[in-house]
Amino acid sequence: MIFATLLALAGQTAVPPIMTITVQKLPATYTKAPIVHLDFTSKGTVSTCTLEQSSGSPGIDKVACQQVQSLTLPVEKGKAPESRSAAVEFVTGAPAK
Repeated sequence: MIFATLLALAGQTAVPPIMTITVQKLPATYTKAPIVHLDFTSKGTVSTCTLEQSSGSPGIDKVACQQVQSLTLPVEKGKAPESRSAAVEFVTGAPAK
């Protein structure tokens, strides 16, 4: 039973990041990259962003959905890109000059 559980866990893959955002400092409540579910328009822009898994910080979760609104994915034959779940990574770094 334990072996089967370990095999199942090993087969799970992390949700790939769709964007990485650099911030000066992360809140103490931040524990992991938020995972969002994105729907797209026929022009490839984000139509809806729904939080699937919180980062632990409501502020970071809100910024994640705000920032992915700037994404535009390639469109094939006028058809909207498929909906998907994606992580939005936050990293600390020096401010841009």
